[in-house]
Amino acid sequence: MLGSAMPTPEEKREIGAAIMVIGWVMVLFAFLVMFYQPAAMKLGETRFQIIAGMLVLIGLVLNVIGARMRAANR
Repeated sequence: MLGSAMPTPEEKREIGAAIMVIGWVMVLFAFLVMFYQPAAMKLGETRFQIIAGMLVLIGLVLNVIGARMRAANR
């Protein structure tokens, strides 16, 4: 067999930690987007703020989901 159908609490904690890492990477990537924002404003682009805001929002939601998964399986 390939494994159990139900993930163990340890696997759930690891999945929660991985989701949190993905969330923090998205938040850091939003800071990278904002680094290029002044040059984009000179060119007339306004989407950089929207993109960065969405990355931060999704990253923080993933962090909350991951933290709840880890806390529920202690």
